Amino acid sequence: MKLIDLLANEVRASATYNSNVQAAPSAILWTDKLRQWESALPLLRAALPELIVLGDYAPEDKTGPAIWIKCVVEGVLPDVELPADRIPIVYLPGFERRDLRAISTCPDSLKPLAELQYRGCWWIYNNSGRDWTVNAFLVSSNGGAGLDVAKDEKTQQAMLRVLPETLESEDEELANRRLEAADFNKLVSSDPVRDLLSWMNDSKSCLERWDQSRWQALVGICETEYHFNPEKEGELTAAELLCQRQGIWESVWQRYVESCHYYPYIPQLLLKVQPDLAANGESYPAINADEEQQLEQSLNRLLSQDSAQARQALLTLDKQHGNRRRWLWSELSLAPLAGVLEHLSLVAEKTAKVFSGADADEMAAQYQASYWQADDGVLKALAFPLPTHQQVLVQQVLALIYTPWLDEVTRNFQGLVKAKGYPGSDQVNEATAEYAVGGEVVFFVDGLRYDIAQRLYLALQRLGEVRLASNWAALPSVTATAKAAVTPVNDRLTGRVTDRDFEPSLLDDDKDFSSYYLKKFLQEKGWQYLAEGDSGDPTSNAWVQSGDIDKEGHVKGLKLAARIDSLLAEIIERVEELIAAGWRKIRIVTDHGWMLTPAPMAKVELAKYVTETRWSRCAVVKDSVDTGYQQVGWHWNSEVSIAMAPGACSFKAGQHYDHGGLSLQECLTPVIEVRSTQPPVAASNITATLSDLRWLGLTCKIQAATSAESVVAVLRTHSADSESEITKRKPLKEGKCNLLVDDQYEGTSAVIVLLDDQDNVLAKKPTLVGGE
Repeated sequence: MKLIDLLANEVRASATYNSNVQAAPSAILWTDKLRQWESALPLLRAALPELIVLGDYAPEDKTGPAIWIKCVVEGVLPDVELPADRIPIVYLPGFERRDLRAISTCPDSLKPLAELQYRGCWWIYNNSGRDWTVNAFLVSSNGGAGLDVAKDEKTQQAMLRVLPETLESEDEELANRRLEAADFNKLVSSDPVRDLLSWMNDSKSCLERWDQSRWQALVGICETEYHFNPEKEGELTAAELLCQRQGIWESVWQRYVESCHYYPYIPQLLLKVQPDLAANGESYPAINADEEQQLEQSLNRLLSQDSAQARQALLTLDKQHGNRRRWLWSELSLAPLAGVLEHLSLVAEKTAKVFSGADADEMAAQYQASYWQADDGVLKALAFPLPTHQQVLVQQVLALIYTPWLDEVTRNFQGLVKAKGYPGSDQVNEATAEYAVGGEVVFFVDGLRYDIAQRLYLALQRLGEVRLASNWAALPSVTATAKAAVTPVNDRLTGRVTDRDFEPSLLDDDKDFSSYYLKKFLQEKGWQYLAEGDSGDPTSNAWVQSGDIDKEGHVKGLKLAARIDSLLAEIIERVEELIAAGWRKIRIVTDHGWMLTPAPMAKVELAKYVTETRWSRCAVVKDSVDTGYQQVGWHWNSEVSIAMAPGACSFKAGQHYDHGGLSLQECLTPVIEVRSTQPPVAASNITATLSDLRWLGLTCKIQAATSAESVVAVLRTHSADSESEITKRKPLKEGKCNLLVDDQYEGTSAVIVLLDDQDNVLAKKPTLVGGE
């Protein structure tokens, strides 16, 4: 691994948190009083695209004053975009941690960032509060490279002088020997291709850093091996030769391709090279840029065509531009429209036919076999990283090719339900059928639509035997109605005509079903209700609920698309915890899907006076009045009549995201079963019980009763994950021990875990670091 990659991983790892119980840090603060890391900023920017630097205003380099940085972190500057899946890193050259800690004496220029220390986290040396110096990073085996670096002045000076070159080196190249000044100096001349690319990337910076001997050595090598003189002919000549890729320059090109992310400014240089008629766009970014511009113009012209013409045009465009996705410029995010075109063309292909069937089940079978890919393609197109004006263009194209198809397919489905009935009314509920007597946990995920369940299904393959089935949601497809129907206690519920907001009642009482009664009835049934982070007893049955897909959809609308993979990652992490705790079977169920349209859904009128309750995609009708719209009976009481919004329409204006209606996207839900293939966890013959847990500052004082002397205690953020330990393990002596926690974890939700000598979890107890 290159040292720059190790550095990037360690900086990012400082923001590790428990997503089940904590909010993500707003930023990672990186102080550098001695400005040692500043010389490597071009390299750091390439490796850490989320890096923001305190300095003079230069937004193109993500550099600016404190108040500007604060705005970037909060995401309120539309012209500055950070990776959506990364926590911003704020680099503060010339300052140390205590400059922010002592707010009363904090420099005015820094004060806007002071509050980030409470919402963010620090990258600091071994939790000591000190800056990570370059030497500390290179020598430390805890959060650093673990190298042996001499401490004499010449070595330390050489180390700092060639910092970018050092970070570009592989750790194995520097390991297992003592590094002295000569070793660092050899980095200067040992790799002329790297020096050449570094000079092309930022000649001014290189000439400022390099001593004269290094520069002259490169000039000599270029004259004899690369057939040009960088001193006399300059970077543009080198760029022309690199694009041409003739002779030895082919090896330079291949080296550039392998390490392109470490040379972020070379594409700007290569764009100045004017290609001839025979030039290959694979190595000429100007050709790629021209084709991107042509593609954008072509996509804009689509908007004046009808849906069928636009779909055919997209397929043609993909044949013309699809090969650019294999070019280097796509990897460098310089061909975003060629990238998103892959998803647009898939949507065009899958929406070319408005399908139907003999009945709703046949239509569902076709959707499961192929047409779900249209919905998945829409989400991937909406999630693709693009400038704002191109995002709008993609939304307009999708509104042209996808929304009319979605509307017609939904009307076909509604027509079949009207003629043949809703299959979910009389079929076996796959979500609640045939529970295993013990060892099965039912994992409820709110709003797990069928198409994104396909992604989850593939991601879970490595954890065991995985099966994907389907189920029909209870009508209307809203959480209150449909979640109750997939719980193991659905037989304790009923619906009364007086019930409101689609919430069923208790069978033996007129009280509304709530989380209190879910837990109560589960307990009566012998099931466990597992809270976040709790793994339970895998010898019985349990209910788990997690995932914020539906919540994020209602809050973020179209921006949900970019959050899907992160939300699925949280679900996968929870499944891993349950399997590690010994659960043999996990059944993932959901309540409903949802409809997401690139433009707001068309509004249809439904008078308020004829409805008891009116939501976006469904409404309870007073006295079963004929509204003119398709009406169905409530799942919990067929005497309650519910009007359904037609097609992809809404009873409310401005809706991009909603559910409750009658469509395949809302009603056909997935059921995923994961059967663990890991050997069962061996039962321990050692017993342990936590009897007392108290905090004294950041020291956790533990008292337990154990049947053996070999029991150890440790604090984890995830009870079943040894990688999440935040303290050293300590043996219990006479049933007692103290665990000291670093102040960076203060206020963190954690779990005290007692382990035997085989690492089996004997007992655990949730706690808050530092006490309540």
